[in-house]
Amino acid sequence: MESIIRLLPDVIANQIAAGEVVQRPASVVKELMENAIDAGAKKVDLSLKDAGKTLIQVVDDGKGMSAQDARMCFERHATSKIREKDDLFKIQTLGFRGEALASIAAVAQVKLKTRLQNMELGTEIDIEGNEIKKQEPCVCAVGTMFQVKNLFFNVPARRNFLKSDAVETRHIMNEFLRIALPQPEVAFTFKHNETQVYDLRATSLKERIVALCGAELKNEISFLEEHTGYVKISGYIGSPKAARRTREEQYFFVNERYIKSPFLHHAIAAAYDAAIAKDKHPFYCIFFEINPIHVDINIHPTKTEVKFDDEHTLYVLLNGAIKRNLGAFHNAPALDFSDNVNDDLQKKIYGPFVSPKPQGKPFSFPQKNNYFEPTQKPIINPQDWKNFYETPTNPDANVPQLLSEEIEHVTSAALIGQEYVVAEKDKTLYIIHIQNAQERIFYERFLQKTANGTSIPSQQLLFPQTFEFSTADKWLLLETEVELFKMGLELKDFQGNTLILYGAPSDLPQSKTRETLEQIIADIKEIGKQQLAEKLPERFAKNIAIRNAAAKTIQTNEAKHLAESLFSCQQPQFSPTGKATFKILTENELAAFFNN
Repeated sequence: MESIIRLLPDVIANQIAAGEVVQRPASVVKELMENAIDAGAKKVDLSLKDAGKTLIQVVDDGKGMSAQDARMCFERHATSKIREKDDLFKIQTLGFRGEALASIAAVAQVKLKTRLQNMELGTEIDIEGNEIKKQEPCVCAVGTMFQVKNLFFNVPARRNFLKSDAVETRHIMNEFLRIALPQPEVAFTFKHNETQVYDLRATSLKERIVALCGAELKNEISFLEEHTGYVKISGYIGSPKAARRTREEQYFFVNERYIKSPFLHHAIAAAYDAAIAKDKHPFYCIFFEINPIHVDINIHPTKTEVKFDDEHTLYVLLNGAIKRNLGAFHNAPALDFSDNVNDDLQKKIYGPFVSPKPQGKPFSFPQKNNYFEPTQKPIINPQDWKNFYETPTNPDANVPQLLSEEIEHVTSAALIGQEYVVAEKDKTLYIIHIQNAQERIFYERFLQKTANGTSIPSQQLLFPQTFEFSTADKWLLLETEVELFKMGLELKDFQGNTLILYGAPSDLPQSKTRETLEQIIADIKEIGKQQLAEKLPERFAKNIAIRNAAAKTIQTNEAKHLAESLFSCQQPQFSPTGKATFKILTENELAAFFNN
């Protein structure tokens, strides 16, 4: 009987392995950059074309490889990191040089140039689909250069599943940040389609965080340190003021390797619980230096999930360190720490703690709130309020009407504080929640303006606003520049990570502009640029409604007009976020309550 079980050819086996190791261009970038760091590089240059689909090039000035090692690194199960089985449980390197290269070479056209320090000539290898096309001596610099061209050229089905260039570039940026952050002593450059994205010099950890995550963090992060015999915890956390709308800028590193840990994240979230809003997320960049025998990094193919043998101890130590540092944001001026502390953070053995040096005047303290100032914002003119809700002439039939003449007017209304309005209509009492009602009115009013694809008029700012974002977030906003302009946001690139806002919708309070932009960034990361273009009017309307309603106050004589405007909405019962806008008390209910 003929055997039906056969060994797969190496080419097919490598392509199957590539399906696990090489999921997208970002996977290739991660493997090549980690190999460069493990090779002792002090400078790493990353270049891309078409989000890595056409070209990924990584050049490092590390120790390089011999001609034999250059050939062996493309063999399956070849590595310079593992010698015996016990090495699997004490891994201290990032990548395994050679482990992934066979998979990459199976689905791309790869060129390698490498030279050792003591060699006059280097080695050049061209490989395509795991087939060696050329191997010969060459003239090249000390270190290694990898070119990965036409990724998935021989697996077209995999290539078709890649996302847009913007999405793939964002994944690559994330991998770049996760490698560049814990290596501040290494210089990095990042080019995409000949455009410089990052140019990072060797520096301290704090400066690297500021360069990658945004200049606004410079005075809003605090150094923390907790040393025990089991683990050394170091890093930076953001002040409550620096909390973000997404969780992307939250980093854990174990022995300089990026990891994800919901358990440890909970320790930080619990420490911040009463300090930030529920829809905000704290910034943190935390390093754990721990003996490799206490951590297993091989439970996930990408090694981003790890298992500690004493998670409870880590949780308690981390939670306590965060709580102590949060107190510093409230009780002391912003502090800057010497570069020695930041440099020591990257060493295998941490040096002694260096006393922080105060920044600015030695006795300058944060300005406290003046609790004797009135808490209410200036009240707008009643006529302005009426004009705000006025219905445009000849509205489209399919557009929500704000003041339909067919709707019966409210009989009477009264203001209760600044939270409720009691209105009478059709012998029924309505207890209206002012902010929820305002959100519904503003929301439908804005959607009315965007009906039939109409662009929102942009009101030019007398003094344009400038905003600093991280490089990745700035790119996201610039990629949606056309869509934002339709919403009335005239946003232009300036220099570095700075954007200038020249115009905004008249409905958007200037004090809420940054929050709005941050929410747009969060929306792009959540649903993608293409879907956002379709959902932007609705999401933007909700965004403006919430922020506008929070900034508005009303007077007693405006209560009736507010009630009428709410009842003329298409869906007056709920705010855009699904909260109730009013509660009904009928005449029968009141009579029954008073036993009449």
